[in-house]
Amino acid sequence: MALIYFVTARLSLALLDPADGVAVFWPAGGVASGILIALGPAAQLPVVLGVAAATIAANLLGDRNIWSSLFFAVTNTSETVIVAGLIHRFCGSPFELNELRRVLALFAATGIATSISGLGGTAVFVLFHGSAASPAVIWFHWFSSASIGIIAVTPLAIGLASLARTPPPRWEVAEGVLALGVVSLVCALLAFLPNEPWTAVLAVGVLCPLLLWISARLRPAFTAIATFFCSTTIVWTTTFAIGIFGDPRLSIEERVLTAQATILAITLGALVLAALFSERRLHHDAILERESRLQDAWKSAQLADRAKSSFLAAASHDLRQPLQTLKLLQAALESHHSSGEARNLVAEIGKSLDTMTSILSSLLDVNKLESGNLRPSVSEFSLSEIFEPLARDFVASVQERGLRLCIVRSELIIRSDSRMLAEMIRNLLSNAVRYTDRGRILLGCRRVGDNVRIEVWDSGVGITEDQLPHIFDEYYQGTDGAKLGGFGLGLAIVKRLGEILDHRVEVRSIPGKGTRFFIEVPRGRSGVNVPEAASPVHLYNGAFLGSVLAIEDEASVRSALRRLLKERGVDATIVATETEALTLVKEQSLRPDVLLCDYNLRGSSDGIETVRRLRVALGRNVPTVMMTGDIRSQTMDLISAQGITVLIKPFQAEELLDALRGREKPVITESASPH
Repeated sequence: MALIYFVTARLSLALLDPADGVAVFWPAGGVASGILIALGPAAQLPVVLGVAAATIAANLLGDRNIWSSLFFAVTNTSETVIVAGLIHRFCGSPFELNELRRVLALFAATGIATSISGLGGTAVFVLFHGSAASPAVIWFHWFSSASIGIIAVTPLAIGLASLARTPPPRWEVAEGVLALGVVSLVCALLAFLPNEPWTAVLAVGVLCPLLLWISARLRPAFTAIATFFCSTTIVWTTTFAIGIFGDPRLSIEERVLTAQATILAITLGALVLAALFSERRLHHDAILERESRLQDAWKSAQLADRAKSSFLAAASHDLRQPLQTLKLLQAALESHHSSGEARNLVAEIGKSLDTMTSILSSLLDVNKLESGNLRPSVSEFSLSEIFEPLARDFVASVQERGLRLCIVRSELIIRSDSRMLAEMIRNLLSNAVRYTDRGRILLGCRRVGDNVRIEVWDSGVGITEDQLPHIFDEYYQGTDGAKLGGFGLGLAIVKRLGEILDHRVEVRSIPGKGTRFFIEVPRGRSGVNVPEAASPVHLYNGAFLGSVLAIEDEASVRSALRRLLKERGVDATIVATETEALTLVKEQSLRPDVLLCDYNLRGSSDGIETVRRLRVALGRNVPTVMMTGDIRSQTMDLISAQGITVLIKPFQAEELLDALRGREKPVITESASPH
């Protein structure tokens, strides 16, 4: 570095301004600053020593004395240290010209350093060398020559270091060499063409597209090399008065100022343009990288979601099996304890099992909603088709709490998904029962234009104004939610199902007086055969007098089922596989009145196929009840299409007996007005 600095300094000293003794161009400062910026702070001491030694040697070989040479050495090393120090301080190391702020930082650091070194250089000239120029002129000449030298040469050193650290791909090297070759050719032509107006137009018309090409396509290092070629050509033609900058009609000072201004404009413009294109490429690459990471995160999330859904789907069956066993055993145990503390304990066990069942069902419902696999199957049907079964399901819990359940019978035809809508109303009724201590719960409907508003009223604790915005959030519980056994999923499911079905859901509540929930559904457009509503009847406790062939592959459920049916006096044959059942039918002439079959049977395609084969073997369409923990809509549709009654595990013992009887469990209803 010291050798390069010495050579460039000697060349510069040969171009002294005779008026003040300051070099017209000082590229030596650019050499030192560029190398120190490229190598980093660790190279500061060697660079300082090299600059000092080269400065002293170059000045002593001229007409300078030892003292002025020493002071010039201090001034030049200070300039180099200030430029590099400011860059390292505010931009870090390694330094590249790939951002606009870095380019502007280099020009700002150059201006600061040369302004300070100019003060020192002016003082040396005034103290040790007589000069006809004023100190202000000396300072300006020092500042301008040093600044242009740094601006012209420093980017070259920074660019070469950048290419050395990160070699470009072959295509970029080939394109860069081609582009720089064209720039060199143009610079050579400009040096030998005559100084005519058309020459300047040619220079602008050719160099601007070339620099734009290099800036847009290649790294900033190639732009720095191109601007160095241009700066060198300008200095050469100005010094030797040739080409477009060698106009003999202008004084040497005018030619120097023109050349300096041109170098500044070309270098600043080209480096800024290159930095902007580089930032664009960096941002583009960053966006692509982020998109790639997001895609990877999205794929991971999808895989995790599918894994979660698959797990919960499997868990739906596996978790329902032990719950079903416990429910059947609890029902069998209940018949042995008709009164006393043991009866109360059995009842408490039943309540706990109901809570576990409700939690499991809610979690699985939320999973179906979150996975996006739930698709509505819209049809037209009578409201009585969902009101009556819902009312039957809530009779026991309403009676247990000393409440009245009022059902407003209706033959209105609506358009919706019957299962999803029934689930929405079921959650609203469950919520009403949980939060009502006395009075009644009302389920009814009314016409609202082309829609039907289904309403669930209760006379419970109500909802405060501050809680209303949050009641549909998942896992949100009101003030008494935990105490009353809620777990914050029922209303969230209502909201999500309402969004899927495009049914508006609203709530009105007065704390201490009760709550009203509304679900608005469209009225049906076509005629539907509406069954007549059944008249109110008394609770039926008759025994099932027929015989049952049950197929259940889970040993614990099979054992509990056998115990329960035996306790209830049901003639039941219970086997584990389809093969055993077919053997009993074909070889032992078993002729059951009802088939009771699990849907997920090991060693069989599914329970539907098992029932089909048994019906073929029996030669008749035997009434069948299917037990399943698979609550997917497609499974329900497949089973229902065969005319088979479905029992969702875990079911109550009474639900099983009612299904075997082939009778609907009656409901306590009363006519009422929603007003």
